[in-house]
Amino acid sequence: MGKWSGLLVLALLLVTGAVHWMPAQASEAKPVASKLLQTLEDSGATGVSIQVRARVALGEVQRQEEVTELAKMWAKQLEIPLSLIEESRNHDVLMYRTTYKQNGISVRYEMTSVPENGSFDTYLVLELSGGRESLLYIEQIQETFAKALKNADFIPQISTCIRGLYNVKMSVDQQGGKIMSIFATLQATELERLQDETVVSISGHTPMWEPFIALNGQKMNLQVATHRDSGNAGTWVTVGTPIITVEY
Repeated sequence: MGKWSGLLVLALLLVTGAVHWMPAQASEAKPVASKLLQTLEDSGATGVSIQVRARVALGEVQRQEEVTELAKMWAKQLEIPLSLIEESRNHDVLMYRTTYKQNGISVRYEMTSVPENGSFDTYLVLELSGGRESLLYIEQIQETFAKALKNADFIPQISTCIRGLYNVKMSVDQQGGKIMSIFATLQATELERLQDETVVSISGHTPMWEPFIALNGQKMNLQVATHRDSGNAGTWVTVGTPIITVEY
């Protein structure tokens, strides 16, 4: 990825971390991976990978033993293979995780409990990752998961990231131009821009879908980042909503 300036690294970490604590609007998120992939490829890039990540707070339990039962119950409800592995009990945080392959997609299921005022807050995370050819399967699984959660009155916060590659090394100005062409296609407004000698990241808002997070008191639901690859002649591009949650 090249050497980033310390200021840019810090700023990007702060923005990326915001997705974990800034409240997204409680509205059902429809799959947008197809639209993001089409937009990315219309800009001249080749689509490489897709990741969809859903996170939902399931509420409080009184004992950690209940987390085990909750993990098993939701795994069964979501048709996840019941091969749960206890990953951690550090600082009374209990995590169960399982990963498996389905139709070329990597599926990660994670249940976590965090101590809070004598009880335990529980969180469910579902992550789907695959190549361009897995797009339809990823969206189908996403909708199945979202429907199951909605039937239990839970609406997950969903992030979608598409990664692609331009086959030429681009200057910072050229990278900015490509990002703004993506913004134009998505009718997006720029809110914040960060860049150094090889990397550009622009955050904004598009009216094409509803879910968003707060950024300096404004609605944000789109982030596009590019960087020159030091190992080949290309320039990587990542498009994410409401924010990029993968390394770029």
